[in-house]
Amino acid sequence: MPATPDTQSGDPDTRVTWPCPGVSAHPVRVTSKRLALDWESVPQGRYRVTEHTCSCRMVFYELISCGGTYMIHRVIQNRPPEHAFAGRWTLREAREMWRQVLTGQAR
Repeated sequence: MPATPDTQSGDPDTRVTWPCPGVSAHPVRVTSKRLALDWESVPQGRYRVTEHTCSCRMVFYELISCGGTYMIHRVIQNRPPEHAFAGRWTLREAREMWRQVLTGQAR
């Protein structure tokens, strides 16, 4: 049975419009005192995905490696999809930022 949009919050991070495959983490709702990431429209260069959230939501995230630095890739599943990239961190910094995205402390 297909999932339906989250009508209580109206938060695009929580809207579900298709069945969840249940294979990846789901970021929790954003907290009131969240860190606002600076999003850019292009990545630092070629990249590879090291971790990702579930794509069953309208917005999903990927932790990506770009030539020795790390970024977070946000994908808004519109037509066409909207891509944004944040950060140029070391692995340690990126893992902390990734934890904050997953726990709703950063977006």
